[in-house]
Amino acid sequence: MLCGSPQMIADTRDLLERHGFAEGAGRRPETFVVEKAFAER
Repeated sequence: MLCGSPQMIADTRDLLERHGFAEGAGRRPETFVVEKAFAER
């Protein structure tokens, strides 16, 4: 689970996706999820 500042999450998401990981959510499980506590812009 990624949790932190919006920029850190964006950077880490990009890094993970370049290495073949996929973001999941709710009923679509994958290899990582993003905490939605910060409002995304």
